[in-house]
Amino acid sequence: MKIDSSVAALGLLGVQKGMQGMRESAATIASAEQASSSDANSTAEALVALKQHAMQVEISAKVIDQANETIGSLIDILA
Repeated sequence: MKIDSSVAALGLLGVQKGMQGMRESAATIASAEQASSSDANSTAEALVALKQHAMQVEISAKVIDQANETIGSLIDILA
């Protein structure tokens, strides 16, 4: 069961890092500097990064769900 709990911990770490990245990307997009900037590339890069971080959160959540399912299956087998 230690393996499953470490997998869930890695999934949680992925969610936390993804959320932090999303906050940073959103701040970049929403900043006053960005709004007045004529550099469309930096805005596009921030939008792409935001989407990448959102996908990281989604996949990490799936890892956590799978770890929980595995633990549940092990408990059912042992019971």
